[in-house]
Amino acid sequence: MSSLRNAVKRVTHKERSQPRHRAHLGILEKKHDYKERAKDYHKKQEMLKGMRQRASMKNPDEFYFAMKNSTTNQNGKHVKTDTVIQNERDLGPETIRILKDQDLSYVRLQKQQNKKKMERLSENLHFSEAKHDKRKHTVFVSNEEQAHNFDVADHFDTVPELSGRVFNRIKKKDLPAMAQTLSFPDKKMVKKLAKARRAKYGELAARAIRVEALGLAEAHLETEKLVASKGRKRKIKETENGKPAQYKWRRKRAK
Repeated sequence: MSSLRNAVKRVTHKERSQPRHRAHLGILEKKHDYKERAKDYHKKQEMLKGMRQRASMKNPDEFYFAMKNSTTNQNGKHVKTDTVIQNERDLGPETIRILKDQDLSYVRLQKQQNKKKMERLSENLHFSEAKHDKRKHTVFVSNEEQAHNFDVADHFDTVPELSGRVFNRIKKKDLPAMAQTLSFPDKKMVKKLAKARRAKYGELAARAIRVEALGLAEAHLETEKLVASKGRKRKIKETENGKPAQYKWRRKRAK
């Protein structure tokens, strides 16, 4: 019976539109519109109720040091007062040295973390560009004619499509067995995998750039720390290409 009930054409119920004499008031509000408007109204009322409750429970003797050390600018944002900024500038040398040491430790920590993540990404991607630059495979032949007619696919017993690979180079004898056990993905899946692979390589390149930048920051902080230490020194090379300046210290006889 349910199939017959669905087969019979039913009456199409139409919603009433705004009467002509009330057309100047706009579109007639339906129940869905009323529910959305009521939900928004009650949400705002609950927000106002919570604000009134927090205001009534506020302690008049409540105090924070930020009330004295900050003010609001023309945009209504909290900013530090001039007195606080001046006090921060007038820090002693010992305080500055401690802050520099903390910055140096943080930079070293971030550098090590990014290096670890780069290593994990390289392992997941089968190979990294740095490893490929160093990897070589030399094949020796008897004469120049064999070197001129050398075929990589025949030498490694694989198909020409896989001859340029340096990983997972399948031999011809293993291809039929793999074709029976593996199901080749469709074009959409191939594009999705290629996109994910490109994203991984992009992340790897970005982390390599970040590690290099952190290395330069570490070198600058170490140079500042050494320059601030005791001992006579002179600058022998200015800063260039983002690298810190080089100093030479006067030799001091060990006691």
